[in-house]
Amino acid sequence: MSTSQPDPIEVSVEHTIDFFDAFAPSYEEWAGGLHRKVAARVVELALPKRGETVLDVGTGTGLVARGVAAKVGKKGSVIGIDVAPAMLSLAHELSSGQANIAYLVQPAEALVFKDESFDLVTLSEVLTYLLDPPHALREIRRVLRPKGRLVLSLHRRSLGTEAMDAFFNVLDSFARSHFLSVPRLPAERADWGEPEVLPSVLEPAGLELTQTTQLVTGGRARTPREWTDLMAGAGPLPHTVLSVLGPRLRSELEAALSVEMDQLGDDGWRFHHAFTVAVARPA
Repeated sequence: MSTSQPDPIEVSVEHTIDFFDAFAPSYEEWAGGLHRKVAARVVELALPKRGETVLDVGTGTGLVARGVAAKVGKKGSVIGIDVAPAMLSLAHELSSGQANIAYLVQPAEALVFKDESFDLVTLSEVLTYLLDPPHALREIRRVLRPKGRLVLSLHRRSLGTEAMDAFFNVLDSFARSHFLSVPRLPAERADWGEPEVLPSVLEPAGLELTQTTQLVTGGRARTPREWTDLMAGAGPLPHTVLSVLGPRLRSELEAALSVEMDQLGDDGWRFHHAFTVAVARPA
């Protein structure tokens, strides 16, 4: 008797939801408030106007939703949707004083709203984590008004540092040698934050890229433990691997990482968090 195998993308998405729920309490403070900075850039580029209706897809803790709600005013409205319960719970708590925001549990691929319902849709740090990004973009295009706009942010991995590459290489090797298997989303999604790649992601959904800008922050860790504590928040893979290691194995990983960082000299322990922030409109 044959049994169907689980869809690896569905498994990866469920794993990602687990990561964000676990990470929710520290999400807004991570990496010196990086996610707040990205959200602020999204709101700035979106130019929300008084009275507009806004949909924030993958709202998380409501960073973008709260920023946009302050701009659209009492006559405007913001709906934030997500599928991570702990993130939405925190969003409700942090938005308690803003009456023009509502939050719903809803996947980006199955929007319940009527056609042409929104002046603005925001999609910050979300697209690559979705179960079916092309379908989600078609849904976003459907609910956008003809003169509406989509503003999105994506991680731009090409602007990372050699030290970050070394970390992930060591982490992968360490995970394999200790038989740790972590679900992964399709590798090609890592390129979507590149400005030259993004149009090919948006155009099939009937969306035309009209503006891009970049946000890059970074620094240098002082110790191996400071580095791994920081990188534990960089995504489901490092979070999962680092969270299951006991003190001895984590020390072994940090020792191996130190060897690689020493070979980089002044570039060792340096990190960049880079994002493309973009505006797209119905074609």
